[in-house]
Amino acid sequence: MANDAGFSVRERFRCSGATVVPVHGEIDLATADHLRDRLLRTARHRAHDCLVVDMSGLDFFDASGVRSLVAVHHELTRQGRHLALAEPAPVAARVIQALELESLFEVYPVVRMARAHADGRPVHHAPDTGCTVPGTS
Repeated sequence: MANDAGFSVRERFRCSGATVVPVHGEIDLATADHLRDRLLRTARHRAHDCLVVDMSGLDFFDASGVRSLVAVHHELTRQGRHLALAEPAPVAARVIQALELESLFEVYPVVRMARAHADGRPVHHAPDTGCTVPGTS
């Protein structure tokens, strides 16, 4: 259960716009820190309150990826901002469901719905590096 794992109920913040960050390939022990760093770096350079992670391009996603997303969530929450997940690939959807992460993150079945979350405010798309390891070239 998510609550048993120390996760808290997700916090709601007013959204002044969103930045969509696509991730691809495998998120595992070798790449999870790159994911965390890329998301935090993107959040630092954008004024939007919401960071949307487009998970549609994932081929693998494990607990180390969850750890990175939770770390980003905590940092953004401290700033009065939030993280949303969008269009999780089947491998990521299974992890999200098994760990009941919907209680921590807003999870949207398609990116378009997450973009609508910005409530008509600006939506920015972070550059898609097209790399297997997020944030590297």
